[in-house]
Amino acid sequence: MEKRSFFLLRETEEFMRGELDNVTVAESHILLDVVQGGYVPYGCYTSPPIPLPAFDALRPSWNAFAPPGTAVEVQARVMVDGNWTAWSSFGRWSPFLHREGARPLTRGPLNLTADQLALDSKVATQAQLRIYLYTKDEKQTPRVALLGASVRVVDVIPGGGRPVNASLRLPPYAVARRAPALQPQMDLACSIASLTNRWGADILPEELAMAIRDWQGAPNLCFGAAAAGCWGFPAWVRWADLGALREELRAGCGVVVELESTPTQQQAGLPERRYAALRGFASLDGQPHALLNDPYAADTDFETEVSMPLDDFLVAWTNVALCLRQRRRIPMQGRPARASVWLRPAGKDLPGIYRMTLAGEERLLPDDFCGSFDLPTGVLAWTAPEERPHATTAHKLFHFVQPVSGGVQLPAADGQYVKYTVYAIDAAGSMLVGDVTV
Repeated sequence: MEKRSFFLLRETEEFMRGELDNVTVAESHILLDVVQGGYVPYGCYTSPPIPLPAFDALRPSWNAFAPPGTAVEVQARVMVDGNWTAWSSFGRWSPFLHREGARPLTRGPLNLTADQLALDSKVATQAQLRIYLYTKDEKQTPRVALLGASVRVVDVIPGGGRPVNASLRLPPYAVARRAPALQPQMDLACSIASLTNRWGADILPEELAMAIRDWQGAPNLCFGAAAAGCWGFPAWVRWADLGALREELRAGCGVVVELESTPTQQQAGLPERRYAALRGFASLDGQPHALLNDPYAADTDFETEVSMPLDDFLVAWTNVALCLRQRRRIPMQGRPARASVWLRPAGKDLPGIYRMTLAGEERLLPDDFCGSFDLPTGVLAWTAPEERPHATTAHKLFHFVQPVSGGVQLPAADGQYVKYTVYAIDAAGSMLVGDVTV
């Protein structure tokens, strides 16, 4: 295998080079073995050892479809001074789990954080991944579509690559217009939505934010790639240089980049590190610039389309990127789903309140559906018609509310008929959506 700073396994032939324990490979997916007509409770796939340039940090990536009652768990180890370290887990993952990444841990030279394994005063020369598949239902199995890792190479001069002047049309989204309780994940969700919605997916940032969320609270870029993957978009995290970004743009692909905020920006309320969608490079006033959709740059969507002098961008960028490709065919199960519902008046004694009905069954929203501001568990919102049509649903003006008597309270129409759309997104990113004319 070519010695490079990242590797991806996503085809049958590539998966078959590893060790399969109670798992099999079919149609470029790893899934659990079947015994006596049912899937076994757990299994493990282990990649071959991967030779890499000397590195001091690793980030794994995985894309999997994990229905309710199933999960996957990625682990990694690295070779230091000719010896393998112990396996480090990055947490069990499924959209339908109370997801938590790796808990911070220091063990010898290893420093483990939610989405990264780093080495202190040491370097590694090989890496190996394994992924466990679990199920509580013999009729269901998780399906792994991609497994990979990227490493931070030491003592290498970053390459700039061949300059490119290219700009992609990525729909921009502002954190200020999204669900306030989801702000810690929202810049990453907005940036991924810019990439997916460019290809017509029309995913709400709130759907992605709920599926991305690491319940420990810190943004988790590995979970971001996994969430994009379960919507069918192959995605992975990697360390990159300017040349790699230019290659992505030349191939017609946007990139999510991780940026460090300046002290002045942090005083203004920006997080220490934030995410933005890189949509191109251009020469402005004779100087090279990076073109970004920065969700924190403005309070309105299209004003988040900004440019940054290339030198300033390279100072702010941490060299971490999330790459994404066009949607593939995906299984029917194992991803957050949308369902259309009817909205019915709750009754004469509850004016203005409408409840959801799905397949003839009333779906009451519990009072704690949205959770609290510090611990959000769902999102409830409504939109109304606006003067201008929008390119994506997420560009509409969303009004974020709390459930009332099992439903949603909508404003009186002031003598005119108004068509409202209501959205209820749960902790997995699954959404119930329906219209009602009031």
